[in-house]
Amino acid sequence: MGAVRRRMNSVLSSYFPEKRLFIQSGSSTRYLRLSPLSQFMSGAASLAMVGWVAVATATLAIDFVGGSGANHAVVIQQAYQARLEELAGERDQRAGEARSAQTRFQTAMKQISRQQTTLLQSVEQRRELATALDMMRERLQDAVDQRDAVTAANDKLLGQMNQVSAELSAQGSSDLTDTLTAVSGALAEAVAARDAATAERAELSDQVAGLELRMRVNTQRQDEMVEQLEQAIAMSFGPLEKLIKTADLDVDNLIAKVRDSYSGQGGPLGDVVVSTRSFDDPGLTSRFDRLMLDLDRMNLMRVAVEKMPYAMPLSSSYRFTSPFGRRWGRMHAGIDLAAPRGTPIFATAGGVVTAAGRESGYGNVVRIQHEFGFETVYAHQSRIRVKVGQEVSRGVQIGDMGSTGRSTGSHLHYEVRVNGQPVNPMTYLEAAKDVF
Repeated sequence: MGAVRRRMNSVLSSYFPEKRLFIQSGSSTRYLRLSPLSQFMSGAASLAMVGWVAVATATLAIDFVGGSGANHAVVIQQAYQARLEELAGERDQRAGEARSAQTRFQTAMKQISRQQTTLLQSVEQRRELATALDMMRERLQDAVDQRDAVTAANDKLLGQMNQVSAELSAQGSSDLTDTLTAVSGALAEAVAARDAATAERAELSDQVAGLELRMRVNTQRQDEMVEQLEQAIAMSFGPLEKLIKTADLDVDNLIAKVRDSYSGQGGPLGDVVVSTRSFDDPGLTSRFDRLMLDLDRMNLMRVAVEKMPYAMPLSSSYRFTSPFGRRWGRMHAGIDLAAPRGTPIFATAGGVVTAAGRESGYGNVVRIQHEFGFETVYAHQSRIRVKVGQEVSRGVQIGDMGSTGRSTGSHLHYEVRVNGQPVNPMTYLEAAKDVF
């Protein structure tokens, strides 16, 4: 054992030379000899201690950081879930408000339709009254002319009678007596005709006064209906025009396209052309014509909006799980709405089904081509309820929600495309809240 120690000291002496540590205590001095092996063992022990402390510290730090990160992730997840639930509640509230607004809008449109029909009937009645009044005025003028003729004839006969009377007094002839008798009879007939014409004129005057009163009452009612229609149009026209502009479409060009495609006549809300040449009030005429043009414009805009995807594809409760835009480095061309499997999916506008089958990534998907370059896409369905070439209208069920294709759970992937380019569907869904 001593030989091994001496040999090790000999080997380590070149690295750890022998050292002596002097210790003085009072008047005596002692020293402590540190051999190379002792120095090596002490250094190794110190390094081992330092390494152990470092490893233990690192382990504690890792445990602390890992635990805090996990807790932090749990807190973030809980906050995110709470926010999603809050947004879902707000979305349900907005959906209820949208349905209520849509009900009010439909009620207003029905009221406008009824008022427009009533106004057209009033216009027809006014036209008939105006025609009757013109006829009564002509008859009254004829009666006046007849009375004037009878009066002139009466005056002429009076003159003749006076002349005959004078000649009778001067000559006393029997022929003149006969002539006087005939003239007196003719005068009596003229007086009777004059009295009849006067009575007829008074009757006609009463009838004209009654017609004029009816005309004034009808005009007042017509003014009130025109004013109500103007207010209703003003309340509906602005939101409809704003809704169309959200799609970056020119309102006038869109109206021209709709007018070319829907040029048929008929119905309470069809194109209206009313002749107002027989009206006596130019102000009312121009106002009524302007109202008819505004109604026609609003009806065409309403038809255009019906053909554009401004409705929600779901009517039941759902959770908004993914927005439009880049996601994980890739473009997410639509929005994701999560709900239980089998939830009904509805077309958001009228159009023609161009695809109804399975596509890579989308699973069971339905594509609908709408007018004005719009296309909507409904992906990951569990069941498809339409066929290619089928015409659908807004609100028709086209399928059931599922999780087919590249999907992590039951949800609807909904896209809106304009001329083949994807756009944010929320632009249309948010804009429709102010109208429908």
